[in-house]
Amino acid sequence: MSQTARSSPPVRIGLIACRVLEAEVAALTREAAHILHREWFEMGLHDQPTGLRARLAAAIARAEANPAVEAVVLVYGLCGMALVDLAPRRCPLVVARAHDCITLFLGSRERYADAMRDEPGTYWYTPGWNREKRVPGPDREMKLREEYIAKFGAEEAEALLEMERASYLQHGTGAYTDLRLTGDDAQLRYAQSCTESLGWRFKHEPGDSRLLSDLLHGPWDEERFLVIRPGERIAHSADARIVKAVPVGGMPPASPAITQPDRAGTKR
Repeated sequence: MSQTARSSPPVRIGLIACRVLEAEVAALTREAAHILHREWFEMGLHDQPTGLRARLAAAIARAEANPAVEAVVLVYGLCGMALVDLAPRRCPLVVARAHDCITLFLGSRERYADAMRDEPGTYWYTPGWNREKRVPGPDREMKLREEYIAKFGAEEAEALLEMERASYLQHGTGAYTDLRLTGDDAQLRYAQSCTESLGWRFKHEPGDSRLLSDLLHGPWDEERFLVIRPGERIAHSADARIVKAVPVGGMPPASPAITQPDRAGTKR
């Protein structure tokens, strides 16, 4: 089910994606008639990988129910092991070899690995996360303070916020990446203001759309993508491949779900 050239007729796909990449996917799939089914899930579900896995499994089944769909594409990374054990029943399932969405923004898992090796204390900002005000900065703290006071009272709220601040001590750099869409300049400035408020160093890492575009359109080469066929399931690969396909009944149960770290260790 892989493609050898962009000029080949695209495989008709069902698309299942996280809204953190909604604007980017929309920009890369305008007039994409080969996408027959689209389903979106809200951001942050990777905080509960078991629940996300169940939702994705149900969405895969819905996409496969359309007999015209020839493959199902997941616009997700491994996301705290949420993809582990997902198994198609009728048609191939395609995923990028990525730990999380930052790889899809940067264009390769190698570039992401290099960036984190050079500065392991980096927290990553992207347009989608910024718009939701879920990133470290004044807006997130204000929102959390309001929620905590409403639930627990003012004194307990401050204690919880102090724990939140402590969780960011491992970070010293805020990195922003995007695909240069309309409005992204404002998100770059927002990310910079957030990092400055925290006393972090700021850097801008320009995005690269090729990995995401090829996930949406093909080709699906083995180096960058995993194609899981009926009778197989996704398993974690403890090497640079990140994910692998194994027989549905041929391996021990998957590792327990883990909470997805927030780029460099903090939950969203």
